[in-house]
Amino acid sequence: MNADREKGISPDFLADDQTEHLTYLKWDFALFENEADEKIRQKDLVCAACGHPITKVAEKIDVRGRHVYGFTNLGYLVQLGCYRNAPGCVGMNRVSHGYSWFRGYAWDIQLCENCYTQVGWKYMGPEDSFYGLVFKMLHEADPKEAASEEEKE
Repeated sequence: MNADREKGISPDFLADDQTEHLTYLKWDFALFENEADEKIRQKDLVCAACGHPITKVAEKIDVRGRHVYGFTNLGYLVQLGCYRNAPGCVGMNRVSHGYSWFRGYAWDIQLCENCYTQVGWKYMGPEDSFYGLVFKMLHEADPKEAASEEEKE
């Protein structure tokens, strides 16, 4: 039971630094394209619970001038990043227009399509949409590593 609670978004799980395991957040991308930057962009961001690919670093975007956001939920900090696409997610199809962390956007809870652990939210506005994915629920992996994790199951 405790192991299951730690995989979800529980207060104890969110108490630690939520970004230290994501190297792309510390990477200083060059002004011009180069091979090292492209290698980082191609990394998969996988579900921390099961290793299923959720999105890629290349899908990261800025929303209102920032990629990283921190919000409080029941008094605990939730840090998330914004992504253009997250094909490894499945929505709950229960769109809410209230209490959005991004004013003007409706939201839908997003689950890992493999293990159904909550990994974030999809935000839908009148002109665009994006995914807000919880850093603590993601791990980086080379594309080959993510594929081999799926083959093991």
